Amino acid sequence: MKKISLIAAAMFAAVTSMSAAHADYTPNIYFNGYLRTGVFHGKGGQMTKFNVNKVGRLGNENDSYGEIALGSDIIKVDDTVWTVNSRFTVADNKHNQDWQSTDGDDSSANHNHLALRELFVNAKGVLDWDKDASVWVGKRFYKREDIHITDMYYYDISGYGAGLDGLSVGSGKLDLAWIRQDDAATSYSDNKNTEYDTFVSVNKLDARYNFPVWDNANLQIADTYYIAERDNKYAHLRNEVKNANTFDIELNIGFNGGWNKTVYQWMHGSNADGVHYGTGNWLDYTGNHNSANGHRLINTGDITITDNFKLQHVENVAWSSGLDHNDVKKDNKYVRSTADKKSTYSFVIRPYYQLTKMTRLIWEAGAYYDVTKNEDGTKNKEKGQKLTMAYGITPDASNMWSRPEIRLFASYIHGTVTENDVRKDVNLTNYTNKDGSVDYNHNFMFGVQVEAWW
Repeated sequence: MKKISLIAAAMFAAVTSMSAAHADYTPNIYFNGYLRTGVFHGKGGQMTKFNVNKVGRLGNENDSYGEIALGSDIIKVDDTVWTVNSRFTVADNKHNQDWQSTDGDDSSANHNHLALRELFVNAKGVLDWDKDASVWVGKRFYKREDIHITDMYYYDISGYGAGLDGLSVGSGKLDLAWIRQDDAATSYSDNKNTEYDTFVSVNKLDARYNFPVWDNANLQIADTYYIAERDNKYAHLRNEVKNANTFDIELNIGFNGGWNKTVYQWMHGSNADGVHYGTGNWLDYTGNHNSANGHRLINTGDITITDNFKLQHVENVAWSSGLDHNDVKKDNKYVRSTADKKSTYSFVIRPYYQLTKMTRLIWEAGAYYDVTKNEDGTKNKEKGQKLTMAYGITPDASNMWSRPEIRLFASYIHGTVTENDVRKDVNLTNYTNKDGSVDYNHNFMFGVQVEAWW
């Protein structure tokens, strides 16, 4: 007990003396966040959330979601500022109830999800030879690249790690990071008779360089190399996951009344399927994608047509090969079969017209068409469309990004699916026929939503 008391006293003395030595420094406090919530209705009662990352999110979200971020500069020593950051997230399970706890299973009508998303320390100015650079360690959202109107994060390797941000190299800035991700996976023995629950650790080595190319334009070149390690005791298993790589190049252009971004990505190896609406952060642990390749092109931006009429847009096209190699036994040996080929295309546009200082009419139209060519020559096809009209109330209706925004909306969604060239039943509602069948490939939905960030 005496030893513990001495330690506590020493810690208190260190903290108070440090505060006294830097009493002239007033730390910055950071409080920011995000939320969306509302009340919604669709056929069968509950509203359907339909491929938001393909047809757009306006009038197409049926959940409540929130983030609270808290941080503070805790001390400044000479030119070095030490900052702590944290972020917590809560998400509901789409059931409208007064009491929604965080315990119970996912099937519970009142079950919420609470997650720790960020917890890290950042030290800016700690490098004597580059005072604009920062050193960070912990769990964080790392350089997430997203498209807001489709809620699609096309480049996201967030997690636990350490790195250097903002290193001055030539005319640009260089970011370096090591981030780790641990996942559960299933493997099987050489004769495929026994399955094993295994663990895969993925080390992600990331480098990004951002530099100006002309006035109001900059180029980012990035690469992330994924090193996958399975439990050593299962190293003999045949479906060993291999390493992967994401290469990314982005051109950002600003102009009067808007901006435009063009992105090219190449994903090779076990993460290649990520070019199809994904982040590239998920690796296929079956070993069936180890030699796959995927490519993606994205164009997105904001455009001002008149002072009152503006729009946001995104076009996303991707194609891949080498996915889902199946192991076929031939002459007592397993050989690789012909792999599937996949292509996806989506387009979303969100125009709006300002009515008054704080009100506007908003439309959003989106469509997608996805095709997978199977090894037997048949095709799987999926396509869908969405149209939304909304009345928005926001502090500055002339600004596309003004929030909070209250929206009264009505949406129509439609989709079809074929597998092996045969049409499949699709249910875009929460409605079932009396005979138990479901085949409702369209839905009309309406509601009131609020979205905010600060």
